Amino acid sequence: MNEAKITQNDFENSIKEAIANIKKHKYKEAYQLIMKAISVDPNRPESQNLLGIWYELGGEDVLARKHYRMAYVLDPIYKPSSVNLERVSTLFPIKDIPIDYGEVLSDENLQPDQNENAKVKTNSMEDDYVYNHNWLRTVRKQSGKTII
Repeated sequence: MNEAKITQNDFENSIKEAIANIKKHKYKEAYQLIMKAISVDPNRPESQNLLGIWYELGGEDVLARKHYRMAYVLDPIYKPSSVNLERVSTLFPIKDIPIDYGEVLSDENLQPDQNENAKVKTNSMEDDYVYNHNWLRTVRKQSGKTII
């Protein structure tokens, strides 16, 4: 359990540092941090989105689209990958859509009503959908078991 917490912290720190390095145009350092994040947890969309940004800024739109799609496959509700994919996939480049780094607000920066999970009832079933605002993950609760 302690190992998982260290791994989670390594992932988050690598992502934050990679974003900072990309913004400072330190692309080599950013690439190394993105690869570290992927090695820590390859099933998270944040690192694939950042790798797409890294390729896009390097002029490799084909590889950027590949990694934005990979981030989308890993988590279809992760909006930054969809925004970035739309920007690089249009026939005529859209320059007014900014790069979405997928930065996550810390719990202190969230509004009080956003800090708790919001429940929404569906009309077709009696399932509850819980939206976790911190990681934009949808968790389906069904018969007392959480299914991701």
